[in-house]
Amino acid sequence: MTPYISVIIPVYNAEATLNKCVDSVLMQQFADFEVILVDDGSKDGSFQICEEYARKDSRVTVIHKENGGVSSARNRGLEIAKGKWVTFVDSDDYLGNEFFPTEEMKADILFGCYVNMNSSLQYVGTSSEVKRGVSLGDVVARYGSSSILRGPCAKWFRRDLIGNIRFPEDMKVGEDTCFVWQYLSRCQTYAVLPQSTYYVRMSAMTSEQKYGMRVDYAVQSLTRLKAAFEPMAAHLGVKRTLFFSFIGYFKLVSSDEWKQNRSLWYGNHCIKDFYRYVWPDLSVKQKVRLAMAFLLRK
Repeated sequence: MTPYISVIIPVYNAEATLNKCVDSVLMQQFADFEVILVDDGSKDGSFQICEEYARKDSRVTVIHKENGGVSSARNRGLEIAKGKWVTFVDSDDYLGNEFFPTEEMKADILFGCYVNMNSSLQYVGTSSEVKRGVSLGDVVARYGSSSILRGPCAKWFRRDLIGNIRFPEDMKVGEDTCFVWQYLSRCQTYAVLPQSTYYVRMSAMTSEQKYGMRVDYAVQSLTRLKAAFEPMAAHLGVKRTLFFSFIGYFKLVSSDEWKQNRSLWYGNHCIKDFYRYVWPDLSVKQKVRLAMAFLLRK
């Protein structure tokens, strides 16, 4: 029997959090789903934990693969997913008791809400919930740079609309957003499930510490993101100011390098082209600030 929902969980060295994650899925009130655990070459006891779940529950399938990163793990899950809807859960996160939709949904994409937790599972941030009653383009414009829209979690994707879309396996930053933007370029409608709560364990590590990004890698990532952004923005009528926020993010996470040689950022032809691309949609205030940044190179 074909399940209604496919839950894809990439797993890498997650033995400390994996039980809570998988238990939160298996204990859902709605039971018509499959769980695909993709062990991405873990070196701890994660694979054995996955196998134990598969022995105890027929809804659980385990894939073991060589380490290739979270994108390759999610893509392997997509290859075998059978559900009408696909959702992604990270192995250090967990779900609220009523996360799954319990009735037939007609929309192209479904949004739950995020709740941010610290490593001790204490509430540390306001939950994010997508506003209803506006266009999908307005939703993307409003939440496009926040966690509720950047990544694939706390959402449901129609498997028939996903089609050949996959996570870019050669990106380590922005690959989630590429996937979401490509999918949104195929969407017309959305629905919000306010009871569907996704609990995120927040890392204490900053983006700069986590990624230590070089300018050339920032350029490569922005190039891939722009290729995904343009058809989505044209389809939904989203202004380029959203992409401007991503330029700012990559400028920040690569600043350790370019602050030693400011021409690495301000003299880079690709980066100048990104700014030219967003310029028409910037406010006067944003344009003044951008011009001053280039003038002062900071």
